[in-house]
Amino acid sequence: MELTRGAFTSGLVAAAIPKGKPERTTVRVGLAVEAMSFLPAYVAAAHTWHDAGIDGQLVAFRGDAEVAQALAGDSIDVSFASLNGLINLINSGQPIIGFYSGFHQADFTFNSIPAVKRWSDLKGKSMGISTYGSLTDALVRYALHRNHLEPEKDVQIMQIGGTPSSFAALQAGRIAAAILSPPFQWQAEDAGLNVLGTQAHDVAPDWPKHMIAAKTAFINANPNTITALLRAHVAAIRLARTDKDVAIGVMVDRLKLSRVNAERAWRFEMPWFDERGSLPEKSMSVFWDITKSLGDVKEAWPESKFYDRRWADAFREWAP
Repeated sequence: MELTRGAFTSGLVAAAIPKGKPERTTVRVGLAVEAMSFLPAYVAAAHTWHDAGIDGQLVAFRGDAEVAQALAGDSIDVSFASLNGLINLINSGQPIIGFYSGFHQADFTFNSIPAVKRWSDLKGKSMGISTYGSLTDALVRYALHRNHLEPEKDVQIMQIGGTPSSFAALQAGRIAAAILSPPFQWQAEDAGLNVLGTQAHDVAPDWPKHMIAAKTAFINANPNTITALLRAHVAAIRLARTDKDVAIGVMVDRLKLSRVNAERAWRFEMPWFDERGSLPEKSMSVFWDITKSLGDVKEAWPESKFYDRRWADAFREWAP
């Protein structure tokens, strides 16, 4: 049964952020995928959960759909996933809401074969995306329009699969360009492939890449646990920022990156994290335009529909 707007928000209690021991110490946390943009979660699990009173379990899934299913089915308590994934959950009537943001990565690049040196060179050629209707599809179409190219008419859009598949197709010359995420975009540059543009330049300077979310019942029953989890999250961002070796070690261990790529990832990722859990306000209008183009929403949503801002607004009360 689809929930009405009032039914969805009725579970949220407008109250001061509690200060006490976590109601439960074991929290099952799910990540949409293994990715460098989840660096604070890795550092927290390895270093800061314990001091915050959390004995957590950190599990990675194979995309937004899987982690959403796990959250809806109570296999996990908290998810780190895309804002688009959260919107889809809410659209399906799930009583789930985001309670922290602060992942501002606009980290895709648009790479091309050596013969394609500028956007105009793509005319009559093909460009790879993950799947039709995906965020990568929408970002590519937006960037093409912005660079005066008509998708499908001027540039054929090809469904290739995830970044590893797109990178392989680009290297083999089966497509002329592709949208890539790190570290594959760096491998593409090292292999002599061109950078046509970046998400930060050709779409928006930053992006609401991930949100931390849970069922409203879990949030309201365990507010001290949420506070402890976020305290550990903020401490992890600060630790990763001030101790490069800790961050690099976590990425080498968790993501199996080389030390060179882990250090490169640390320099690249750290500026995108906002410990206050904000949304990137200047880019939200573009986000909603693209989300409308995907058919996920008909108009921009008010924050209250997807974001419980109690912890972000009371940051100074609970932050370490």
